[in-house]
Amino acid sequence: MAKEAANLTAARLYIISAGLGIVPASRSIPAYGLTILTRHEQSISRKILGDFDPAEWFSSLLTSVYSDEWSDVAGRKSGRILMALSRPYAEMVGASLADAPPKMLDRLRIFGVSLEAALPATLHTAIAPYDERLNAIFPGTRTDFAQRAMLHFARSVAKKPSAGREDDFAAVRSALKSLKLPRVVQRPRLTDEEILAVIKRRLRMQSGAARMLVALRHEEGVACEQARFGRLYRIAAGKSEE
Repeated sequence: MAKEAANLTAARLYIISAGLGIVPASRSIPAYGLTILTRHEQSISRKILGDFDPAEWFSSLLTSVYSDEWSDVAGRKSGRILMALSRPYAEMVGASLADAPPKMLDRLRIFGVSLEAALPATLHTAIAPYDERLNAIFPGTRTDFAQRAMLHFARSVAKKPSAGREDDFAAVRSALKSLKLPRVVQRPRLTDEEILAVIKRRLRMQSGAARMLVALRHEEGVACEQARFGRLYRIAAGKSEE
């Protein structure tokens, strides 16, 4: 989705990397495994001594040989800068981004869920006013909300020259105003053992993790986070093959 947004807007594509910094998509990089997510086995916090500060870590990456700086991202152009952020990555980049030149910050359009608490106050006005109504016209998961919002913006708003941030965000509000927030479905939470039993029962009739997760949520009415389900599905499928 980020590639499509870049192509639609004739923009350079960058990847924000927890291991390397701000990396142009065209740059060759070494293989690496690092994340700022603390529960992951490749978490940076497990590889350093003392307290881990994601913002300080990222600021140090901007001087690495593989990273550009925010001034490079801005370049000498005046067009919009579209940025899709998860909350952990917003916490990581916020401090250094807030110190970018004001002319760059005026061009920023940030996309994501509940980012106000993760970003410095000076960046709050750059957060595009998307909410869950986006799902009515561009369905997806909470995990890819930021990318979907950015791509919707590229398709429907950024195709016109910018008259300023307020004009852009007014167009977003206009696109969402006739839509309704989706009804929140309260699904029961089961233990790992209970979900494993459901998966093994359904494996007799169907296979495929993606289809199984949809069935679990919409047919069985069970709440299960995607990563947790993937782990349990692999366990159940492995036992079924034995």
